[in-house]
Amino acid sequence: MGEIKNGRKTVALLALIVTLGFAIRFTIWIYPAYGNQGLTIFDPGTYTVFGLSYIQAITSMNMTALSSINPGVPPFGMLLTGLSAHALGQFIGIFQAGLLAPITASALTAIPAYMIAKKTSQKLALVAPALVALDPFLIQYSTAYLDSIGTLFATTSAFYIINQQNRRALILAIIFASLAILTKLSFAIFTSLLALLLLYTKKITAKSAALYLLAPPLTLLLSPAIWRPGNIGVIVQGHLQFNNLLLAPFLGPFAIGVPLSLPWYILTYLGMGQVAWNTLPSIIPLTLLVTIVYKALRDRPYIPSLAAIPAAAMILAIFLLPRNYWTYSWGAGFIQGLPIRHFYSYYFLPAIALLAATTAATLASTREQPSSRLIAYPILLYALLSPLATVMNLAFPFWDFLFTLIYSATQGHWITEGILATAITSATLIAAATAAEILHRRGGRVY
Repeated sequence: MGEIKNGRKTVALLALIVTLGFAIRFTIWIYPAYGNQGLTIFDPGTYTVFGLSYIQAITSMNMTALSSINPGVPPFGMLLTGLSAHALGQFIGIFQAGLLAPITASALTAIPAYMIAKKTSQKLALVAPALVALDPFLIQYSTAYLDSIGTLFATTSAFYIINQQNRRALILAIIFASLAILTKLSFAIFTSLLALLLLYTKKITAKSAALYLLAPPLTLLLSPAIWRPGNIGVIVQGHLQFNNLLLAPFLGPFAIGVPLSLPWYILTYLGMGQVAWNTLPSIIPLTLLVTIVYKALRDRPYIPSLAAIPAAAMILAIFLLPRNYWTYSWGAGFIQGLPIRHFYSYYFLPAIALLAATTAATLASTREQPSSRLIAYPILLYALLSPLATVMNLAFPFWDFLFTLIYSATQGHWITEGILATAITSATLIAAATAAEILHRRGGRVY
């Protein structure tokens, strides 16, 4: 009887957390829309227009028009946005109704966060959804139309694949992974890495890994864009224009002709890429860092693999995404010597933060054998770099904090600036890697 009562209380608290998360997002972005007064929002209205075009083409059975709508992007996220705008636009406005789809998905992501956390910590399971609901960065980027929707599906898929106990769980994992990929192609990198890491750590069989790796991408055949002759070439060419540099964190500095920026590239892709103009900081990696350090000082903590493997897969997905986020000219920005981003690297960050939150919520002790640094290092480095990212967002959001200090100190002398930038960023990278190794040996391992 007591268990039933506690279960109902937990469900009520989870519902309250999800409702609160949605209410905050609605207030900031729909009405009264306080976020419009200063926060960055990407593609405002663009995917609402695409979504409405999808609905119109489907209702009129116009396959030619359907296959021509934003052909480089899978259809499902745009379809959900269009349905929301079509159904509710007359009540709250077309673009506001379009935004309802991603912010609702963002709020609902607290549910799979709870599901993952509950498997490793009954007492702290509600911490993860609370962090997801209230994190400022996730609140802001709940407006990232495709990312927020894809994150909900990808995280739910991660829950089922890492808890795979029967064929039903595997099928659900594949279905949700397919929905994520049908929302945004980039999620295929995550699902692939997740399958490989789970296989590497012997959490799933080779057969399950192969099915999870290969089946979801095949659902892209459902995308109307590929049905039209000639579209595939256009899609490939469009993606190669933006995603044309494998191992960008290592090769990007050479692509722009500034090899001295290599340490800064690695730092940015590992955890500081969420810094941008008018961007709120994330409290989740800071919470993770404080929790790990606190536990390391008191006893020997661990990071449960149930949450750590998907988190590492998300961080590595950003790291391996074949996109160079900087312009090809080192001095092309407003101030000489400061690298100016060509794209904002907000892809996957909501999901990284979500799964890092689950990790933070489930720290405990165990006697299981730890897995390799391949899992632990991405999470530890992401957490260790979070204080710098926070300072950048709060103090110097337009250009990166360290480069601002370096430029101010050198007064535009590019040789001195280059030497200082390389020295400071190299020292930061070495210090972060050293701290990660210390925490790993102290007990911040993945089990």
